[in-house]
Amino acid sequence: MIEQVKKYYNGKLTLINNIQGEYEQEEISIKEKRLMNTSQFGDEPYDSIDEEEFAVLEDINTLKNLMAFAEINSFKEILLVDMTENERYEVTQRIINNLDKFHVKPVGYEIKKDSIVIAWYLNSVINTFTFSDQSTALND
Repeated sequence: MIEQVKKYYNGKLTLINNIQGEYEQEEISIKEKRLMNTSQFGDEPYDSIDEEEFAVLEDINTLKNLMAFAEINSFKEILLVDMTENERYEVTQRIINNLDKFHVKPVGYEIKKDSIVIAWYLNSVINTFTFSDQSTALND
């Protein structure tokens, strides 16, 4: 898991939440095969233009190693870069100590001078349609 996360982020990510044991390559292969067997490929006739446009993505069928990154650069309307070193340290520690409050637990973070980068490993394998459908929730 650590290798997968660092493959997509080149910074100095501090890993959290004991993620090492949660990732098995063999399980990913099994999950990918199951998704490919249960999901249709895009060679079917379509009823609408929208379905036809999605056909190429259905031919991809699965996406692997879905990750998300976020950057925090302020706290209570004050930029981290504008804080004193002591203020920034206290705020940073408060944020890091509360990362486990997210419903989806982050796998790591990096503390920079002007921000904190947070990383989530969301899914080892996901169907393209499921990803496309669920990612619209991120627009809120």
